[in-house]
Amino acid sequence: MKRFFGKKINNKIIIEEDDLVHLSKVLRMKKGDEIICNINDDFDYFCTIIEINKKQCITQINSQKKCEALPKRNITLFQALPKKDYIDEIIPKSVELGVSNLQFFVSDYSNTKSINLERIKQQVLTASKQCERSKLMEVYPLINFETMIQKLKKFDIVVFANEKENNKSIFDIKELFSANNVALVIGNEGGFSDNEILLLKANTENSITLGKRILRCSTAVVSLLSLVNAITNN
Repeated sequence: MKRFFGKKINNKIIIEEDDLVHLSKVLRMKKGDEIICNINDDFDYFCTIIEINKKQCITQINSQKKCEALPKRNITLFQALPKKDYIDEIIPKSVELGVSNLQFFVSDYSNTKSINLERIKQQVLTASKQCERSKLMEVYPLINFETMIQKLKKFDIVVFANEKENNKSIFDIKELFSANNVALVIGNEGGFSDNEILLLKANTENSITLGKRILRCSTAVVSLLSLVNAITNN
């Protein structure tokens, strides 16, 4: 059953803009067809189309069910800002692998200093439909390294993927098995400067290695999130 995002009004969900175009022009759906609607909350809404026009598609809610694809833990990814091509890889993988919040930050080796937040939010929407998440991953405006360090203090546990770490792995972090509010910190294609590594290690006891091979930042995201998911059942 096809899935669309819209807004809820009483017992109806209204689909507009890009999703309306996809529904009506691409898929050629019509009155009486059944679809799944999401409104950026914890539920899947099973609906029937009752009206389609040029401005909106109106659906009637038949039933609702808690979305099974929702993350079970609150995972926030702090990602040092990489090049655009890596951003395009990181966004969908973060959604698919259960990240609740994504925070890009500028580090010493960031080659760019800005992000297209609207474009990123559209990528989040597309990825959420693909992996059947009813609630969108939150993406925050870009911040600097110092602000990122301050934000880390709000989490139950912080895991820093450090390419210069030799011994400690994620399996050594026993607290991770029960932690609900987790921050993950990953560098960009240039890694972190020595000073940044010192500051990060001063603000977390969990500097870990992802292995002896140097990973691309997009690969590091998939690797670390997969490990966290396996440990936390996220």
